[in-house]
Amino acid sequence: MSTEMSDEEIRNLAIQRVRRKRGFFSHLTVYLIVNAFLWCMWALAAAGYGWGMRSTTFPWPVFVTVFWGIGLISHGLGVFAFHSGWEQKEIDREIARLKKGDS
Repeated sequence: MSTEMSDEEIRNLAIQRVRRKRGFFSHLTVYLIVNAFLWCMWALAAAGYGWGMRSTTFPWPVFVTVFWGIGLISHGLGVFAFHSGWEQKEIDREIARLKKGDS
């Protein structure tokens, strides 16, 4: 199996990486917008503008911020830190198996 990549393979890999980065930044944007909305809702409710909601001083959006933040961090690590080429190696391995006739 050749380790040299053709220009088309390099282009496809670059497209794949750019799409993963775009997916992460879309995720980050939604995270920021939703969390800003939830924190504003909480702040207004705590200030007495509850629109019929029970006023609370407990910062309940912290749960969304923290747990979604953990998911966002893991998404970012997967995109930017741990892109070691594992997926491409597995694809190459599967192609080699299929060419041999194994299932």
